[in-house]
Amino acid sequence: MLRLYKLLTIAILWLSMAACQNTTKTDENAVLQAEVRKLSKIKETALPEVVSLKSLKKTMFTPTLESLVDEEKNAIYAPTLLFAWNKIEELLKSEIVLSESNSQDLQLITQSKSHEQSLNPDEYKIEVDTKVDAIVARAFFHKSLPFKIEFHALQEPIVFGKTKVSAFGLDWQDFDVIEATQILYYKDDAHLVLKLLPKDKQHEIILALGLDKFKSLKDALGLLNENIEKGKKEKTEPKQAWKYALNEEDRFAIPIVKFHIDTKYKTLEGQQFFTKDGRPHIVHEAYQRTGFVLDQNGAVLESEDYTSVDSLGAELPHPKKMIYNKPFLIVLKRVDKTNPYFVMSVNNTELMVRK
Repeated sequence: MLRLYKLLTIAILWLSMAACQNTTKTDENAVLQAEVRKLSKIKETALPEVVSLKSLKKTMFTPTLESLVDEEKNAIYAPTLLFAWNKIEELLKSEIVLSESNSQDLQLITQSKSHEQSLNPDEYKIEVDTKVDAIVARAFFHKSLPFKIEFHALQEPIVFGKTKVSAFGLDWQDFDVIEATQILYYKDDAHLVLKLLPKDKQHEIILALGLDKFKSLKDALGLLNENIEKGKKEKTEPKQAWKYALNEEDRFAIPIVKFHIDTKYKTLEGQQFFTKDGRPHIVHEAYQRTGFVLDQNGAVLESEDYTSVDSLGAELPHPKKMIYNKPFLIVLKRVDKTNPYFVMSVNNTELMVRK
């Protein structure tokens, strides 16, 4: 069965009073390794082996939706770091006071609300260890979203940029696949939004192709929502309705994406700040691990490279060839929540399965 098999994300934050800091780098590494071992019980065998973000040249993590992204890199967001930081803020019991010398990332995780309204309380877990002069907060969640049906597995790859990669999609008029797919927006074959429906109807998987340039994932979500609203209006217009149905000759193909990455946020580690009660604090460790698989369980998938029609021709009914062979956005969210719990801007093939 073709499925979005697993999403796993973990964050660990270790904060102490700056006035009491006498730890060495060896101490810090020992603490982090101990915390990671505590979370080993939720290791998912379906995920690839963990690799360090430092080993990847074209991928980045973003601690918040508001963080700036590099348009040349894959950008990955999950809210676990914000969940952990929010718990630390609660336990400090005094407002955090930042200065101009603090990093942009520290300012953003203190200000951001993008983790709110993303998951139900029973869908993630936060653990806290408090000591006289230190707080360690761990936040994690994992989600499996199997599809109700099998998508089509083919034999030839698609070409993303100049690289052949495995993909999945719709290759003939299959009513089961059509029932599990919705077109939320369609301008032409290079500008569109698809929604894939998992078995769990409380969640949705949204794939947006051809968004305008954006500086942050929050901006990307704004563009996505604008397109979805356009689609809602167009769907009610008789001359535009053909765009929003999967017809006999319509096809789509989406690359397989697979990764399991960890990182330490150097823009957060070592940051010192005060709380309003006058106490100094320092962030010793800021660690995050995220794993994600969107695959077809080993079968080889196929689609063809396709040059999209221009927007003028798109107004006339024609077979749609919706090939995700250019940068696109992946969004996972609950249907009843405002904010997503996973966003990825896919800009290159570093985390795809190459052929």
